[in-house]
Amino acid sequence: MDPTTLQQQREGMAAAIAAGTEQLGSCPPHLGEAWIDVPLPGNQTNRTKVVWPKSSGAPPLSCPLIIYFHGGGYSVCNPDLLLAPARGFAELFSCVVACPSLNQLPEHPFPAPVRMAWETCAWLSDARNLNDGVLKDAGARVDLGRGFVVGGLSSGAATATVIAAIPGSVSAEFAGLTPLQSPITGTFAGIPYVVSEAMLPEKYREIFKSRDETEANRVASAAMRQDLEAHLDIHSPWFSPLNASFSDPKTIPGHPPKVFVYGAELDFFRDDSVVYAKWLSELEGVEVRASVVKGGDHSTCWASPPWPACHSREIKELTLDGMAWLLNLEWDRNRTELLI
Repeated sequence: MDPTTLQQQREGMAAAIAAGTEQLGSCPPHLGEAWIDVPLPGNQTNRTKVVWPKSSGAPPLSCPLIIYFHGGGYSVCNPDLLLAPARGFAELFSCVVACPSLNQLPEHPFPAPVRMAWETCAWLSDARNLNDGVLKDAGARVDLGRGFVVGGLSSGAATATVIAAIPGSVSAEFAGLTPLQSPITGTFAGIPYVVSEAMLPEKYREIFKSRDETEANRVASAAMRQDLEAHLDIHSPWFSPLNASFSDPKTIPGHPPKVFVYGAELDFFRDDSVVYAKWLSELEGVEVRASVVKGGDHSTCWASPPWPACHSREIKELTLDGMAWLLNLEWDRNRTELLI
């Protein structure tokens, strides 16, 4: 995280996100969106983008809640990276979508980004905070009984996997956190970063190949270890749920009962999703669906920047299928082409 290089990365991603949001255009009339500042312990706030469907009459729409964390290695990007899927979820699933900011390294040392993410989820898990705030008179209200999904992409996906494990963990590092007011019902993890060679359990080593599969992956892995892992504690439960302690490793009370995870074939993070899915499959009471996108790389995700990989029909349908399964909903596949 050379300061000059990091600043260039931040400026480059900010420009890409701005180009994407310009292409998306202003909020369509059948949706509402706004920025809110979520109050957190220590007089902090989290700048969060909220998107919701508008009702044409009374009573207001009763909506599930999706909390969706952006990627960027805990150091770049902002919630508008996910404005495209947030609008898609709100439109096709009639749900409220909250996209928080992930606190940025190195200014906020690890595990501050993930701890802030948990506290933001805790505040959002009390439906009154949105219903009596930004959604008051908005024609939509959060009903967590209809579904409460926490997800994200890349480091945002890693954050979601940690948040999913916290309620059932006995790790001392999680002591003193604000409790959730409603249980999370599903986890969405797109191209997650949850494993490092140094902390990988031995039983998963034979399925963990993507870091060294090609010369490009070896170069990217070395750069990641130098530029990112130096600022993380890869043995901490804040880094990965595989590091957390549980009273019974086979049963994690409070873990979301459904998890959707996908990786990309050419991504050096591909086998993070494979290992995570294998770990989940060994838990009682957790159903996991996993997929690997053929030919995809780390840009293979539905996001706002105007990159072709972020707006293919394949990645939109994969994302929508996963989220629909987590919410126990169906969606109209004929409407995919209407999404930007």
